[in-house]
Amino acid sequence: MEHIAAIMVLVGCVNGQCAQVQTPVDAFESAQDCQEMLRPAVSKASDDYSITYGKCASVDPALEFADMSVRWRITPDDQLDITIAFDQPYAIATIDHVTTGAVRP
Repeated sequence: MEHIAAIMVLVGCVNGQCAQVQTPVDAFESAQDCQEMLRPAVSKASDDYSITYGKCASVDPALEFADMSVRWRITPDDQLDITIAFDQPYAIATIDHVTTGAVRP
C-alpha cells in the first residue's frame, strides 16, 4: 500500500462560483513532491477558471487515505483554507501555507 504524506487541493472560480478542481495526482508520497507540482497544476487549472487557488497539505502517512475528507473555503482575505478530517477523531492535517497559490488573469 502506498504511504501518503501530502495532498493537493485546487479550487477554481468563475463568476463568483467556486468548485474543487481535479488535481493531476490524487496523493503524494512527500510534501516536496506536492509543492513541486502545485504551481504547474494551478497554472493549468487557470485555463478554465478566472480565479484558481491551490494548496498542499501534509498528512500523517500512517492514516488511511480512504478515511479522509477535505473541506475548503475561500477566506475574506482571499486565501484558500482547507480542513482535512479523518474517521479517527485524533487525526489532524498540517496545512502548508507557503505553497498557496492564486492565479488571476
